[in-house]
Amino acid sequence: MATTERARAQQRPAVGDAGGHDDLGPTEQRLMAALRDRLVLGRLDGALEPGVDVDLLADRMVAALPSVKHEADALIGPFYDTPTLAAWRGVTRQALSKATAKRDLIGLKIGDGSLVFPSFQFGVTGTPLPNLRQVLALVDPDRIDPWGSALWLNTPADEFGGTTAAEALRDGRVEQVLAAARRAAHAWAADA
Repeated sequence: MATTERARAQQRPAVGDAGGHDDLGPTEQRLMAALRDRLVLGRLDGALEPGVDVDLLADRMVAALPSVKHEADALIGPFYDTPTLAAWRGVTRQALSKATAKRDLIGLKIGDGSLVFPSFQFGVTGTPLPNLRQVLALVDPDRIDPWGSALWLNTPADEFGGTTAAEALRDGRVEQVLAAARRAAHAWAADA
């Protein structure tokens, strides 16, 4: 362990007991257990070499967590705000704005006029959903209802085997999602 890491570790207050995390809520405890499982199973090949700055690594891991609380969390969220998403993905705010304008990302306006980004559209490495631009062009060609588009993408449906359109895209079922998007758009147009 590097000297600075040892000093930081000694300054840190203890978290719970040696095996548990009594001061964490249930969700945080599940996250800690999942991280522990991945460490034990060796799925972090090379990430924890001797001398690695674990505090920096922890900061990067926390930066990847969606941080915006919104009333739509249960349906579409959790959400990233622009600074958090830019930091996690290592891009500028302008790059996020451009990706949103091109419809490679879904950015949703909230009450204060800022954009939030639903986390379901990102894979574990921060990679956006494939073919999102094509799906959004079908579901909402006039860009009238981005919240509705996000809800459609993140709602489990029988036509995707009980998963969501977003999960189907991630699984490579692009044609199935595009066909469903066409059907949804036709149905919505008929109701208008």
